[in-house]
Amino acid sequence: MLSTVLIAAAAKSSGSNLLLPILIVGFGAVYFFILRPRQKAQQQQRSQNSQIDIGDVVVTIGGVRGVVVALDDDQVTIATGQMPGDDPTQSAVTHITFLRKAVGQKITPPAAEEPEATDGPVDPEAGGAESDPETS
Repeated sequence: MLSTVLIAAAAKSSGSNLLLPILIVGFGAVYFFILRPRQKAQQQQRSQNSQIDIGDVVVTIGGVRGVVVALDDDQVTIATGQMPGDDPTQSAVTHITFLRKAVGQKITPPAAEEPEATDGPVDPEAGGAESDPETS
C-alpha cells in the first residue's frame, strides 16, 4: 500500500523525486537513534541478569533491595530486611521470589580506599607539613 502511494506521488509531480530518499533517511534515523539503543540496553540487561550469583546485593525494578539467597533458571529469591553488616537482632529477614527479569541492577560495594603513604613523620600541629627544628 505504501509503495502504491509512493508510485502515485512520483507520477503526479516532478518535485516528489526526493520523497523516497527522505523516507529512507527518516527510517534509518529512527532505527539508529531509537531502536538500536533500546536493543543494546535490553541485551546488556540480559547479560547482567545472567551474571547474578548467590550472595550478590541486587535492586529490583520495583525498588526492593536485598541479597540473593537462591537462583533458578527464571526465578531469583532475595532476602530483604537485613543487609550484610546489619545487626541481626534489629530486623526480621523476609524472603521474596522474583522473576529474573525483575532484577534491575546488581549493586557492587565501593572499593575500600587505601590511606596515602607519607615519607616521614608528620607533625599534626604544623598542618600536616614536616617541621624543621633549625628554622623554628
